[in-house]
Formats: sequence, C-alpha cells, structure tokens
Amino acid sequence: MTGALRSARAVLAGCLAFAAVAATGCDDSSTPEAFDMKKFEERSYANPFPALEEEWPDYGNGDPFVMRHDGRYYLYVSTKDFRVGIKAWVSDDLVKWTYAGLVTEDPVSTGAYAPEVIYWNGFFYLYTSPAGKGHYVFRSESPIGPFERITENVGMSIDGSVFVDDDGTMLFTHAGREGIVGVPMTSPSTFDYGKPILGAFLGHWTEGSMIIKRDGRYYMTLTGNHVFSKGYRVNYAVSEESPSGPYRVPDNNPILISTQPDFNGIGHSSTVMGPDLDSYYIVYHNLVGRSAEGPPVRQMNIDRLAFNGAKMSALGPTNFRQPAPKRADFEDRLDAGIDDRRWTEVRVGDDGGWIVSQARTSSVFTAEYNFRLDRAASPESRIGAVFAYTDKDHYSEAVIQPEKGTISLVRTEGGASTVLHEQPIPDGTDLTKLHSIRVERTDELVRVYLDSMLKLESDASEIGAGSIGYRYEKAKPTFSYTAFADDAGGTSDFETAKPIPGSIEAVHYLKGEGRGYRRSDAAAASDWRKGDGIAIRKSEDGSYSAALTGEGDWLRYAVNVSKSGTYGVDVLMKKAEASAEIELLIDDERVGSYGLPSFPSPEGDASEWVRTRVGKVELAEGYHTLTVKLTEGTAEWRTIEFSPSVSGAFEERNVLERSDSDAVHGSWELADGAYRSVGTEDAKMYGGSELWDDYAVETDITIEEEEFGQAGVLLRVTNESHFPDQVTDAIMGYYVAVNDREIELYKLNYDSELLVSADVALELNKTYRLRVEAVGGSIEAYLDQGKEPVFSYFDDRAFLRGKVGIRSSFAEHTALGDLTVTSLERK
Repeated sequence: MTGALRSARAVLAGCLAFAAVAATGCDDSSTPEAFDMKKFEERSYANPFPALEEEWPDYGNGDPFVMRHDGRYYLYVSTKDFRVGIKAWVSDDLVKWTYAGLVTEDPVSTGAYAPEVIYWNGFFYLYTSPAGKGHYVFRSESPIGPFERITENVGMSIDGSVFVDDDGTMLFTHAGREGIVGVPMTSPSTFDYGKPILGAFLGHWTEGSMIIKRDGRYYMTLTGNHVFSKGYRVNYAVSEESPSGPYRVPDNNPILISTQPDFNGIGHSSTVMGPDLDSYYIVYHNLVGRSAEGPPVRQMNIDRLAFNGAKMSALGPTNFRQPAPKRADFEDRLDAGIDDRRWTEVRVGDDGGWIVSQARTSSVFTAEYNFRLDRAASPESRIGAVFAYTDKDHYSEAVIQPEKGTISLVRTEGGASTVLHEQPIPDGTDLTKLHSIRVERTDELVRVYLDSMLKLESDASEIGAGSIGYRYEKAKPTFSYTAFADDAGGTSDFETAKPIPGSIEAVHYLKGEGRGYRRSDAAAASDWRKGDGIAIRKSEDGSYSAALTGEGDWLRYAVNVSKSGTYGVDVLMKKAEASAEIELLIDDERVGSYGLPSFPSPEGDASEWVRTRVGKVELAEGYHTLTVKLTEGTAEWRTIEFSPSVSGAFEERNVLERSDSDAVHGSWELADGAYRSVGTEDAKMYGGSELWDDYAVETDITIEEEEFGQAGVLLRVTNESHFPDQVTDAIMGYYVAVNDREIELYKLNYDSELLVSADVALELNKTYRLRVEAVGGSIEAYLDQGKEPVFSYFDDRAFLRGKVGIRSSFAEHTALGDLTVTSLERK
C-alpha cells in the first residue's frame, strides 16, 4: 500500500520519517507528536441505529427526541396511528439504549406524534399531538412516567417543542404552513397566542423545530417539507435577539440532507448535550419506507454537531462507523454512596460539611452538579457547588441561599470569601426537588448555569484548575450525578474525528503546540484560541478563519474517512492578490501539494471569501490525522472540504439515454431524438455522476411555439428530490433556463436565486446548440459555437460537483436534445 493510502495504524511518528517528507529538520516544533487513534476505534457506533428493544413494530423510531437529565438520556418517539401509549428508552452514553416501557397509556395518546419532555422544578412535562389533532400536556415526577394528562386539547399544529430561556420564560414552537410558529407560555401548561417566527420557514410546510441557546445565541433547527420526501432535510437558523426571532439563515444550509437510495428522508431532529458535558449531538430519523397501513417506517440516527463562533454544522449525515460520544473525564453518582477512593468527605456538625473530588480539573473545564435538599431550608441554609479547589482556604463555588432566593459566585482566597456576582433564582424554586448547577471555565470566562439557565458570568483570570465538590451549611442535601470534563465552550470540537466526506472548520485543529499546530511566530492578535498564537480572525458571519503565515507552519486535524478513494479538495479561502501553496499530509506523510490561487477582489465586492477546488487526493478508509502545511505565501481559510470525485478526464454522450426511472420526474416524451415535457407541470430528468466537477454540458434546444415558461440545462446537481408536497426547486445545483427572449442562470438550494440573465432573440422552430461550461466558480453559457459567452458569472460560494440534467419549467413546446458532457481542466 502506498504512503497515500497508508492505514492510520501505521503512523510513522519518528522524526526521521517525518523529516524525509517535510524536510524541515528534526526539532520538536516541526515534528507533530504522535496521535493515538485507538480512542476512536475502541468505542464506535454506526447510523442508522439497529432496531431498539420493543420499538413499535412496522414503524421504527420516528421523530426521536432525547432529553438529558441527571447524567442520563431519555428517548421518546412517535407512536404509530391507532396504537395507544408513548414508549421510552434510557441510556448513559447515547449509544446503548434500554427499554423503559410505556410512559403513559392514556387513551388520548393514541397515535401520539413527536412527544417531547422538559424538566421544570421537580416535574417532567410531556407535550404531544396525538394523530396531529392539537396538543396535550402530561406531567410526571419521573422521566419514565407514569405521565398523567393535565390539560385538555390546547390546539395548535404538530411537533410542539418547549424552550426555556435564561430568565425562566418559556416559548412553545410548532409546525406551520407559513413557517414555525412561536407561542409564549405563562407556565409549563398554559399558552398565550402565537405567530409565525421570521426566518423560520423552508418555503413550504415546515416542522420539527427545536431551540437551544449557546454563547448568547439562539439556534433553531427545523425540518421540511414532507416526511415521505427523499429531500426531507434539516436546516438551522440563528437569532442574536430572542427565541422568537427574527432569525437569519446561514449559508451552510441544509445541515442534514441525503437523497441516496439507501439513506434518505432525513429530518425531525432534536439536539442534546453529549456525555462529555461540552459537545452537542443531533438526533434525527431517516425514512425506510411505508408501513402496510400507510404511516412511515423510520430509523434513528445520531451525529455530532460542531460550533465555530456563530456557525453550527453537523458532522454528517453519516451512515458509517463514528467515534462513540466521549464520556466525562471524571463522573460519579453520589446518590449510590460516597466512594472514599474518589472523594474526601468532611462533616461539620450535624448538617454541614464538604465533599471534594480527589481528581482535579485542568484550567479549562466544565463541571456538573445534581442535588436536592432532604428538607425545607432554614434561613441559614446554603449549598455550594465547589470548583477550582486547592485547599479549604482556596476555592470557588456557586452558592445557592434558598431563603434569600439567590445564586452567587464566590471566590475564597486565604480563607477570605468575596461575592463576585449574585442573581435571583426563579420564584417558587423548590430545592427539595432535584436541581443542577453547571460551571464552565474557558480561557476567558466563568459561566454558571442553574437548571440550564445562565445565571452568572465572570472573568476567569482568578479561577483555575482544581478539585470539584460540594459545601453545605444548615442543610441535608442528597447529591446525585457529579462530573467534570477538561473541555469548555466547545473545545471538545477540536479533538473529535471529522467525517470525510465532509467539511472541516479551519479553527478546529487539535489541541497543543507540536500536536495540533506549529507556527514559527505568534500572531500579533487573535480573536479565538488566543494562547495558540495562530492568526484567527472573526468573519462577517460570526464564524472564525485561521491563517498560516510562516513557511513550514501547519494545522493538524483528526479525520474519519468513510471509504477509500479519490476526493476533491475544496477550500473556502480569503480572497488575496497573491497565490499561496499548501501541502496535505496524511498520518504525517505528504500526499499532495496544492496551489491556492489569487482572487483579487473587484472594487465594491462585498465578499471576502471564495470556495475553490484546489485539487484531488487519495484517501484510505479509517481514522487518520490530516495536516495542512504552508509551503509558500500566506494562506487564510475558513473550511476545507473533501467530497468523492473522479480521478481522471471523462466524456459521455447521450447521458440521459442511460437514466433510470428514478431519475425521471414529471412527464416527458421522446420523439425525433428530443425530449419534451408533457402537460404543464415542472419536469426534470437527471443523468451522469455526482462525482463530476469541472465540465462542459451541451444540448440542442428548439422553441417550437411562444412559451409561457422556460426550459434548459441542470448542472452540478446533488440531493435532488421530487415529491408533490415540497418546494419546487428541490435541488442543490444550477439551472440555465432558456426562452425566446432571455437566458437566465439560477442557483438552486431547495429555493431559487437568479444569479444573472442575458437578453437573446431566438427564432421559433430553429435549433440552437447550448453549451454551458462550469470550471470552479465560473459558469458561462454559449450559443451555436459562439466565441463570446452569452453570460459569464462567477459564484463565490459555488457548488463544485454534481450530475447534469434537463428541466422544463412549464414549457411543453420546447424540445431538448440529449446531453453531452466533457471534462474541463483548470487554466
């Protein structure tokens, strides 16, 4: 096996092996430390999940919702029509699930759609829309029931979801024809009047919403358009203002889509924190088919989410083996007893004391505490979640004083305590019920959450590493799940293996100088990961880029390649006057050199960034390290993406002749060697390969009568779908549309954007040869072998690969010939 296809298990970590490739000498700064891939291989899972114990027969696990509570996970799924009850499963790690039984058997739960559960002040509230006929609220003291119905039908459409903000206010969201609807709540079971949320619409029926809050931003995931559509998909939107919006829709949408024959119909997601206390995972279903009675059969999937500033991305969808979610670095369940091998306990009187872990956090950490009081608090009662503990005179704590109704951040130095910040806790908080405190300590901030609500924030400069635990006075607490992880604010995203095919954020390189990065000179300024000295800059969309400025400098990532083969290498790079050059190393062996071309920005150009294919690479299946090394110039980029590609030149004639029935949508007739749509519907036909990248596509086009609509060529098409109850432009790619008066270029991404148009004057019943060339972001159209293009357009965020096709948009009197596709080389 060649060096390019060498297995990750054969990493040549020695200095001589690396020096032979990199030719940079044999010093610690230039030679990456060996990276242990065994942690990924030892625990793994694959989507879709196999059938769960006691899942609904001939129905599967549709609309999966996962709630995390007290260090455990609870899964609830939709109930098949005409069946009673809601089933639940329990897991400690998001991978192994144990059936917990029916959480309710209330007759009104017949055909319960999309159940979701929240925990609030000692009670679990379940929301579901049985058979899609309004919503009901159920309540229980246990996440596995029994849940009892506490409301009559409160109305509203399907897929209800509840978000609780930091101030305790609640918002109910549900599906709608004009987008997701937001309904303010005055309690977990009472609702005000709702209205559509601006920016939460997928162009048709939109459902499956959920909101999380992270780093002060509201992230909504939402699904459209129909559960039986191959193009069912998950988008996300971001609001900086309120859970009620308005939301903006980032460029990297959809975040989950696949229309492949064996893995499609992806949607209805929920988002949950991972067992490492820092990561997030998205849970969703894929469509298997239709049950005998008609309802859909679906399977559950779980993939990692990753964050880069304001940008959220899904590391998927995947249906090959992935690393299992990492557990916390230290965790224990104290309600089962206190292990003196792991904890130091000191009693102070009858109702006071300390419990401190023998394990210590790093300086960056997240800690979680779950507890309740065994009796009502007295005026002197207090309970503190301890962290950064070095000894009894030096520690920090988040302190709740029940009678005062506050939570405080307190720092004790030399035995003297100082209250740094204090905030009220929600009125009516019952501390005899289980509550949680979460502490995040990043390089810059300490944040304290009570029951997932951010309550306190402080500068982190005086708070560092140490043990965690509890301190209590005049109280009889019961402690439950308690843990810490040496990650905070998303730093676990740096260490996870990024799936290929997929996109890798430049700033998600591995931790540690000599392990995750090498730079010859520290950057004068950096907007993130400041201690690394890498030039990191915040972009206009709120995400971050990374730059390498010194020859020989590099960034290193962990990757997981699904299948051995040829992959295109696409870089979202900063436009620059001068070109640069990088090398890619797999397991520290050079596999290719790539030029980053110059892209001078025209005057008035609003975009700093351009996506371009810089070349191709051979990758072997499995876990590897990927290193991006600068060899010339300066390189600044936001993402590097790998997608399957052809390895050489290609030319195919009569592409549509070989299309199968699944590639033909709408009604077409073939006569005299030309295709015409039949009727007034929007018709499409596809052919070729999704692996094609730079090519010219040609066809003959004849307009036989004056048309209302247009017809033309589709190119660089992926994830196409055809279904009556979805958006019309259910394609990712481009459409060159022609009528007798103009030629237009549209970009399609489950919506339609007109990029450019050109006036023409085509004679009726005359056949014209249409040629469209797509090279990188450049798309040009020619008529009848003309030397000058009819239009020329450059797309900064181009789709760079995909199949071809024809489309008739209500143009039944336009004839289109079969397609010829010829690969083109970059100039």
